[in-house]
Amino acid sequence: MSHLRIAFVGQCHTVGYPGVPADAAFPEVCRKAVQAARPELKVELVLKPYYHPLELPAVVRAALRSQPRVVVIEVIGWLAVTGARVIDLSRLPRRIRSTFQRVQHFQRAARVVSDKTRQAGPIYDVRTNALGIVSDVLRPLFPRYPRPTVAEYESAVSGAISTVYECPGIAVVVQGPGAPNFTLDSPGIAPDAIERYRAVNAMSRRVAASHNALFVERWDTVAAGFYLPGNIKPAMAGHSVWGHLLASELLGSGIV
Repeated sequence: MSHLRIAFVGQCHTVGYPGVPADAAFPEVCRKAVQAARPELKVELVLKPYYHPLELPAVVRAALRSQPRVVVIEVIGWLAVTGARVIDLSRLPRRIRSTFQRVQHFQRAARVVSDKTRQAGPIYDVRTNALGIVSDVLRPLFPRYPRPTVAEYESAVSGAISTVYECPGIAVVVQGPGAPNFTLDSPGIAPDAIERYRAVNAMSRRVAASHNALFVERWDTVAAGFYLPGNIKPAMAGHSVWGHLLASELLGSGIV
């Protein structure tokens, strides 16, 4: 049996979070759909979350060590919803920097244990809690250290794709952010958030085209019940839509 390894580089959407367990997140939905369509293949996932666009090239290099045949890069709209400059983690207070680094180490250790034991239940809790800690620690500092501009995000995604193409024979897929949760009312969200999301969506399409990478358009996938109530994160139904859409694009394009 041939192996098909797909690496996902994205935010918490790739590993799950409270309300969406790891086995209901869109990468696993996609894996099951591709596996059903291509039973002669053993489909495996590599999950590599990133927290800031500047990490993308390094995270992609780490994903490439697993020798995937496909790398899926997820572009997220909320990263550009506030502010105009990059978050510089080196400028954060030492306590915050060390906490962030400890959480990253904790996640890496969790993945090693998960790979060895193949017991997803408790390991999922470890990963989800680690992601939550990072978010809780850094979120109050976002207004002080704003999120990236669309141009900075585009440069990071472009660099990540170029890194993949340094290894011949690996296909790249870029996923757009999808429309935001239009029902969400939060003082932390910029008044022009929808326009910023549209700009990020256009950027992800543009950067994919410039590298001849497959682009997966997710903007019009959002419907009632797609998001968790009062949240920017998709519910399980939303992940199901995204997972089946990606599987359909991978199969229809001939990448898998």
